[in-house]
Amino acid sequence: MNQPIKDSRRGHGHHRRSGRDRSQGRRESSAAKRMARLMTAVSGGSRPRAEDNLKRDNSDSLEPKAEVRAPPPEPPLVPTALMATDPETDPSILWAIAREEPQLRRWLVANPAASPALLEAVSQLGGPGVRRALEVLLDEGNENQSPLSSSTAKA
Repeated sequence: MNQPIKDSRRGHGHHRRSGRDRSQGRRESSAAKRMARLMTAVSGGSRPRAEDNLKRDNSDSLEPKAEVRAPPPEPPLVPTALMATDPETDPSILWAIAREEPQLRRWLVANPAASPALLEAVSQLGGPGVRRALEVLLDEGNENQSPLSSSTAKA
């Protein structure tokens, strides 16, 4: 109980600031002020000049623009017999039909642009009507060769 009473102006020892602590506090304060000014400028809190408004385009507007919207996606491709027989159909689509559409494989046989490899794959995969389509194709091929071979044999 014999402790001396401390001067009230100083406060407790752990509250005292050294000269270094005071300058750091000023630096933090000035850094906070600079940061606040920067945030104000970035967020548009600074008052724009009239000529800035004329130069500014509204590209930062949140409203959607008609010309910016993407077109809707194309509908999924639905293979058909017409697509399978069309010589203009992309070969990758013909191969997809051969792999994934057994009911359309017979129509691939009728496509004049079908490659021999595609026809071989179709014959191995099979499907409704594929055998008959291949027979027709082979018979048609034999009929075309028969007159030639017979005419060359006679000549």
